[in-house]
Amino acid sequence: MPTDGEDLISKKIALTLLPIYVSLPALLWSFIYLILDNVVASLVPLAYVLISVSSIFLLYKTKNFIFFEIIQLLLILFLPFILMWVLGGFYGGSFVLIWSFYAPIAAVMYSESVKHGAKWFALFLLLVLISTLFDAHLSENMQNQIPPFALKTFVFLNLSAGFGGIFFLISQFIKNIRFISDELNKERESLFLLTHDLRSANKRLEELATCDIVTTLPNRLYFQDIVFDMFKRARMNQKIVAIMFLDLDGFKSINDTLGHEAGDIILKTVGARLKSVVRVTDTVARVGGDEFAIALGDISDVEHVKEIAKTLIKEVNEYCPYKDHRCHVGVSIGISLYPEHGDNIEELLQRADKAMYNIKRIGKNNYSIYKQV
Repeated sequence: MPTDGEDLISKKIALTLLPIYVSLPALLWSFIYLILDNVVASLVPLAYVLISVSSIFLLYKTKNFIFFEIIQLLLILFLPFILMWVLGGFYGGSFVLIWSFYAPIAAVMYSESVKHGAKWFALFLLLVLISTLFDAHLSENMQNQIPPFALKTFVFLNLSAGFGGIFFLISQFIKNIRFISDELNKERESLFLLTHDLRSANKRLEELATCDIVTTLPNRLYFQDIVFDMFKRARMNQKIVAIMFLDLDGFKSINDTLGHEAGDIILKTVGARLKSVVRVTDTVARVGGDEFAIALGDISDVEHVKEIAKTLIKEVNEYCPYKDHRCHVGVSIGISLYPEHGDNIEELLQRADKAMYNIKRIGKNNYSIYKQV
């Protein structure tokens, strides 16, 4: 079974080929009237062919299939009436000329199967031929020879075919427009969902590029960008920025004995505890395996930095539950200050790292401020 998308493509292809399909019987119709020496009548179907070719060019330029089908509908509805007026009135077989333009569309555009459409198309050709020949030879002498009942029946059949064709054409046209509109709405909805998915994927990629997967804290690169902005604000306000480099004590043994799952839980727990101590305007990041970095902005007093370091150590020292285990880690903190110890983040991280290793050497689970030699 064809999908909705394939149906829509088929509809659009059929719409594009519509003037070609209708032009074939229009040319046949024109040729019959030329044989019957009615040149004026033969020009009307030729006009349809020319206008339809122009509408194909318009479709190529605008890509507007609905507007294209409206043009075709108007041509099919009004050109037969123009021909009737040219011929001198609504009489005889003229009514079936409406059908002659309607039938190719019914056959090619709106039939569910090619075989079914071919039957309608053959019927249309037969009706056009009979009606046109009858209409052309209808004269005073023939009217006297034809019983009034037969003539009225023929006119009634033409009326039924013509106006029945108009009704069915308009109903099918509306149905086709609704189908295409519904499919376009589905395409818009699909495009909206695709755009939403792309935005979500883009947001996820941005998170992966800027955040640590385990703790969801900023990673080293994003931390550097944030601190760069903190430096600019500190220069404007003549404040201090404190850079802390933290390394967990005892983490490796827990990770080796209990596994990486336990290690990840401890990292998440420590990250959350670090964030709970600092202000919202400060930044906590994971910059390595068991290494964290903290940037404290808008600091006026170094003593405040020391107090925060003590609180951080106290929070990290609390037990971290993992299944039936009560895991314990400590933290060694090295601190460097902007602008006293440097004016770029890499330099300050290196000096905070050096201060942290001094604490590791002395006894761990403490803090130290970098001292220039």
